[in-house]
Amino acid sequence: MKEIILTIDYELFLGEKTGTVKKCMIEPTAKLISFLKKNNSKMTVFWDILHYYLLLQYEKNFPELKDDRLLIEKQILDLAKSGHDIQLHLHPHWLDAQYENGRWIFQYDRFRLNKLTNEDKKDDINTIIGCISISKNLMENLIRSVNPDYKITAFRAGGYLIEPFNEISDSLIANGIKIDSSICSGLYNKNGIYSYDFRYYPLNQKYNFVTTPKIMVDQGNFIEIPITTIKLSLFRNIYYKFLRKIKYTSLENERKGLGVGYIHNNKQKTKIKRRFSILFVPQRGQFTTDSNFREKFNYMYKKAPEYSTMIIHPKLLNYHTLRILDDYLSTKKIHFISIKDFTH
Repeated sequence: MKEIILTIDYELFLGEKTGTVKKCMIEPTAKLISFLKKNNSKMTVFWDILHYYLLLQYEKNFPELKDDRLLIEKQILDLAKSGHDIQLHLHPHWLDAQYENGRWIFQYDRFRLNKLTNEDKKDDINTIIGCISISKNLMENLIRSVNPDYKITAFRAGGYLIEPFNEISDSLIANGIKIDSSICSGLYNKNGIYSYDFRYYPLNQKYNFVTTPKIMVDQGNFIEIPITTIKLSLFRNIYYKFLRKIKYTSLENERKGLGVGYIHNNKQKTKIKRRFSILFVPQRGQFTTDSNFREKFNYMYKKAPEYSTMIIHPKLLNYHTLRILDDYLSTKKIHFISIKDFTH
């Protein structure tokens, strides 16, 4: 049995179709929790707290949003009471969101946290330090009703957009946040506002850093716990692409919404170039069940070292991936722990 750090991003879809709180957050997370109980596994929940912040702002005029807020509160408090680790996840574009005709409408000018101003105003959510401080206090005030000792200590940047880290580091330190889990070592994405480049970042499962998680140091103010990535050879990459296309044609049929990537497509590459790079260039893939299938996940599990960090988005769980998780937990191949468990 392997001990694996499980992290989930607790959020809606962030594109033109967000899906619902019930279908994208509450129900899939509840199913996941029921599986984790089978061997007393725990997880870290990175909560997209600015969505909750907006619910509080809008619920007076939209009763359905109050219902969403109460559903989220109940599940978060149940998770905290059950010993799961709840930590900070920020998608700042929520600050510009509007709710019209029963749906969220987004702008993406402030998709990265460093797009907020760097003024030293802790009470202004439109500043970096204000956004982190207000979000942290909102979470701690709620969860301390069931766990008086609860503290925010870890952070995951929305869209993994943690760089340039030095622009947000002081605000994290000021709020006692010294653990980051935003890096997907070896991955590269050139997709408009959602672009990042982690190709030359450390592949260690845990390391210290100071000004950027790209540079590992012996001692530093921050700890990086990267999302584990697994290298896929050219052969395996081609094999899994064809297997997905032939055997798992309906894998995405249960998807309840659309992400940012569906809006901001990379228009710089032609279709031929994109298909060539997808098929014939060796890849690294996140250690996840998201949009995954059994054969590929089995290989990733085999290659993943003890205390690897896995990521799951509940909104992407489906019948097939839930069965994979159920099998691994029921047969005790995996025991999941939280970041808090790992670092204490």
